[in-house]
Amino acid sequence: MAPQWQQLVDHVMNVPERIYEHWGSDGWDNMTQFGEEFGEDGVSWCVEFAWDVYHDCGLDDIVPKVDNVSAFSDWARNHGAWSDYPSVGAWTNFGNGQHCEVVIGFDDQFVYTKGGNSVADGATDRGQGNGVWSHRHLRTDPYVTGYLAPKFGDGVCPPTADPADPRGGSAVAEWRWSPAPDPTPSTPAPTPDPAPATPARYQVTINGLTYGYGAHGDQVTRVGEALVRAGFGQHYQVGPGPDWSDADTENYADFQRSLGYTGQAADGVPGEASLRRLLGDLPAADEPFPGADFFHPGQNSDVITRMGQRLVAVGCSRYKVGPGPSWGPADQASYAAWQRHLGYSGTAADGIPGQASWDALHVPAA
Repeated sequence: MAPQWQQLVDHVMNVPERIYEHWGSDGWDNMTQFGEEFGEDGVSWCVEFAWDVYHDCGLDDIVPKVDNVSAFSDWARNHGAWSDYPSVGAWTNFGNGQHCEVVIGFDDQFVYTKGGNSVADGATDRGQGNGVWSHRHLRTDPYVTGYLAPKFGDGVCPPTADPADPRGGSAVAEWRWSPAPDPTPSTPAPTPDPAPATPARYQVTINGLTYGYGAHGDQVTRVGEALVRAGFGQHYQVGPGPDWSDADTENYADFQRSLGYTGQAADGVPGEASLRRLLGDLPAADEPFPGADFFHPGQNSDVITRMGQRLVAVGCSRYKVGPGPSWGPADQASYAAWQRHLGYSGTAADGIPGQASWDALHVPAA
């Protein structure tokens, strides 16, 4: 039977690298299967992921069940399990309490780690993780503060770089994980559909809005900006912007592959499921501008209700009651606040909608 450290690192390496959170109005929501397993969902989960993988292997009794880096570091120092050297399976303290990942290998220069509540290499947002990803850091990088190196119950010390490892192991120059060969070859798995040779150039319509090559609109910009936040913006030379280009397609294909899609299902053109995963919702088409004459006392329409709800959402409410379907002074005062927010003044901010201010408000279609 493989030693416990080997079972652990094999398990860690078999956790798919992808986004596990959902994107909402406030960013990534920290809701994952790892938080559920730990028993504390919706919070930063890098240490929770480290505990979970030990728990999955029946090894949670050798590490503390804590949810922050400083707590496990203090525990390690108090239990003789703190090290300045990497060893396989160790919990890394990054940034003196900022982040944690599990050591999956090392050499004389680098430590290789994999962790949760992290971001993919190349992502620009280092402040908000979204999934499980692996990384490489210089061992001498000040960001690498130290390691929790637990003693495994079977008494076998994992590969370690510590020349005086208290667990009795002998230091090695390097160790890198490789999958064990399958001792019982079976029927080969079906070959996945090949990825498209060139970026897809067709469009789809989702919730009344178009996506794919040649699509135009604010929804295209929103997708591009979300891809960049999620770490999938490497194909942009300029942008993102309102015109869907091959770069949008290639970036979206990278995002689809991170979700496990392959072949034609990862051709870079959104489907409802992947779009909802990226944005947290499905944007809807805007209500066409009904014309300035539409807005007058006595007018009663659900369009006015939806307009009022948007004015509330953007912080321009002057309502004491409502909004509702009947056009009245509160609607006009609220819309005037929106016009002033856009920079209009004088008679241009009289509270009667115009085409430009209406388009900027994005009142959803029914």
